[in-house]
Amino acid sequence: MAGRERELAHLGAFVESSTTGPRSLVLLGEAGIGKSALLGAAASLARARGFRVFALHPGRPLPWALLRALCTPRLDPAARAWLATGQRLDPALLTALLLGLDRLTARRPALLLIDRAGRCDPATMRLLTEVLRHAGTSPVGVLLAARGDEGPPGLGAEINRYPVGPLESRAAARLLTSRAGLEAGAPRSVALRRAAGNPLALLSTRAPVEFRQRLDGLPHATRRLLLCAAVAADTEPLAVLNRAGAGAADLRDWQPAEDIGLISVVDGRVSFRHPLIREACTEAAGEAEVRRAHHDLAARTDDPYHRALHRALAADRPDEPAAAAIEENADHLGRRADFVAEAQAMRTAAERSPAPADAARRYAKAVVAAYRSGEPAWAIELYRAVAALTSDPDVLGAASVGAGIAMIHLGRLTEAFELLRAAVLGRPGDGQVAMVAVAAAANAAMLSGVAAHREQLPALLDLVVDGTGGELGEAMIPGSANPATRASVLAVAGLGGPGHDDDPAPLSAIAEHARLMGTSTVAWLRDDSARAAAELSALWQGFRAYGAPGALAARVPVMILAMIDSGRWAEADEALEQADGVAAVGDMTLLLNALPALRSTLDALRHGGAAPVRVRPWPTGDAFTESLRRRAFGTIALTAGDYETAYGHFRAMFGSDGGPIHYFLGPRSLPQLALSATGGVRRAQARRILRACRQRAGENVTARLAMLLAHSEAVLDDTEAAAGHFRDALSDPDLAAQWPLEYAEAQLNFAVWLRRRRRPVEARRHLPPALETFRRLGANPHAEQALKYLPQDDERSDPARAFAALTAQKQAIARLAAGGMTNREIGRRLALSPRTVGSHLYGIYPQLRVSNRNQLRVLLGGRRDA
Repeated sequence: MAGRERELAHLGAFVESSTTGPRSLVLLGEAGIGKSALLGAAASLARARGFRVFALHPGRPLPWALLRALCTPRLDPAARAWLATGQRLDPALLTALLLGLDRLTARRPALLLIDRAGRCDPATMRLLTEVLRHAGTSPVGVLLAARGDEGPPGLGAEINRYPVGPLESRAAARLLTSRAGLEAGAPRSVALRRAAGNPLALLSTRAPVEFRQRLDGLPHATRRLLLCAAVAADTEPLAVLNRAGAGAADLRDWQPAEDIGLISVVDGRVSFRHPLIREACTEAAGEAEVRRAHHDLAARTDDPYHRALHRALAADRPDEPAAAAIEENADHLGRRADFVAEAQAMRTAAERSPAPADAARRYAKAVVAAYRSGEPAWAIELYRAVAALTSDPDVLGAASVGAGIAMIHLGRLTEAFELLRAAVLGRPGDGQVAMVAVAAAANAAMLSGVAAHREQLPALLDLVVDGTGGELGEAMIPGSANPATRASVLAVAGLGGPGHDDDPAPLSAIAEHARLMGTSTVAWLRDDSARAAAELSALWQGFRAYGAPGALAARVPVMILAMIDSGRWAEADEALEQADGVAAVGDMTLLLNALPALRSTLDALRHGGAAPVRVRPWPTGDAFTESLRRRAFGTIALTAGDYETAYGHFRAMFGSDGGPIHYFLGPRSLPQLALSATGGVRRAQARRILRACRQRAGENVTARLAMLLAHSEAVLDDTEAAAGHFRDALSDPDLAAQWPLEYAEAQLNFAVWLRRRRRPVEARRHLPPALETFRRLGANPHAEQALKYLPQDDERSDPARAFAALTAQKQAIARLAAGGMTNREIGRRLALSPRTVGSHLYGIYPQLRVSNRNQLRVLLGGRRDA
């Protein structure tokens, strides 16, 4: 029942309301949309509530089954006559039926289920309607399911209609993941688009028998036209389809299919009314008929790519001219930002290639296009075809790059590194293939946290020979971007190198993308969070718009971390929303594991939460997502005041020797480890971890890491020397702009330390700016903690002053929320996303000293400007 939360909630309310009187509802929708599953869910809800449940099956026995269910012991002759003729129900029979209903529900309520109610005769529906009209207060629910959007003939208008629509995209993607497996060479995005949210179409490619039967009743000319439409692209004009299928010029041969609801013709295009009708058309035709349809389409279409594709598919043997034509036209698809179509075309060209070398090269291009499109499993499947055909280091290396990045998307980081390392050691003559392989290996090493992987990067980089790029490598990372790429690989390896090139020579678009990939990596590893967030965000939006989300998917968690660290929380909200959709469509394990942890961290920072139960580590050995997950649970527990649980999670981010399991994320969580380390034993462990992190950092300590180390030292120091550590952490006020939350946390903890030592005047120098930062970010738990230590007569406690201090946009959001509008409604009014509205509200609440909409309504209710 993925994605049916709204429908289940409605059915739950329906069942509950049926305990107080008769209720009726008919679920309407197309075949396979999930109506039967919802009936089953309603039955389970009803049984759990103590209902008697009767499932009545359509067909000739249904009227009698209905009467028996209503406890009519014997069928009255009047009932037989009524059912046969549809005449008005005799009052005496109606009374008998209602008395039977009373007996049925005397001890407990009942639920009657009728699936496929459209198969019932109109007389049965009239009988059911009449009984419900006079059922009085009997606790009975009648739940029907029928196809279409009108309801079965004979069913009264007073019976509520409930349309069951398609699944939204993410729920559809989750359901597709549960399928045993897609057919060979099927990208998930195409399967999702074709299924259009229909669960049956997602779970099966076999069309229902009834569709085949409806096709059998059509004229031969109509069936031939439908076959042409089924094998053609969705964008093929009706005129082309009609010519290919030898249809009448006045289009009358399409009318029979349109009359029975198989297709619709709008604006010169043909669309199938149900996702599986296309499959029914190809299933009903033989292989020879399908090839003939492709042949006829090739002769009639005006699109050169479609012409080449249909010619290849019409052939029953390999055909190099056809394969070459597809390859030539497929290159245009990539430039038009349709990488799924490019990968499909290259795969088809490879399948039609007589020479293994040509097939392998075309498969390699398909691998690269597939990973860029966000289809990692498909990219790996295509890679296997390359590996089976060739050992050429250039071709196999290019395919290994695509497969390696796809493995990163799937969270198989060690496997990805080894594959990419092997590609470099194969010494491809195309130097840019080697460069891309090293860069991808560095990405795997950065995420895996495995020291041995990072240590191998410089030696692999030494094998790259600049200036030897060929067609395959230059299409991925042009040689002009190599300086930035080299710098990023060395940064992952922990070695110094050239700094950012802030005035680069003009580059091509693809080279500029590659350069930004390199500079953003260096920025993140050097704790330049603002730059990393800005550059990665620009790349992310560009790649998404260009149809290539897979080109940056592995960097998305880094981008969101940089956004959170630099205080760009609203942007992090948008990125989480966008990335969640990409992850669901591509079934990207890395993102599916990382995004919930990032979302939980952001939610905990905004409004805290209850402490979670202890959890096991991920079984993948992925230090990056495991550290994200531990940090999220630790933050939730810390904001809830459960220091014991919080310490357990933050401690799990470090090994038994005190070293971090992920070399970057662990040290950036040291203040939280220190705060949660209550008690002598834990504080001693935390000090040992702090020392180990200092030693590992050596002289490569960024300004941010120096602040975090000093802050952690101060929290763990029981002596007056803690003041010096706090002052070291806060010594550079410019850090407040770069890492606002972390700087404000140090201010708050220093203020708390000062107040405990009865130095309130000094504490007041740090509390107000910390509170202001927390309010600006929307860090509600932090703001509440800071407010505890401020005098109650502080001028910031004045609601009027606080409201006046809000920006105009935040004032508008507060007024609309106080007026009862939802986040979605506010977003539509102000042209904002619902998540952005929620983000602003999280910041507004602590500023106005309220915690929910009701308090906001009370506060602003008396204001004339509210």
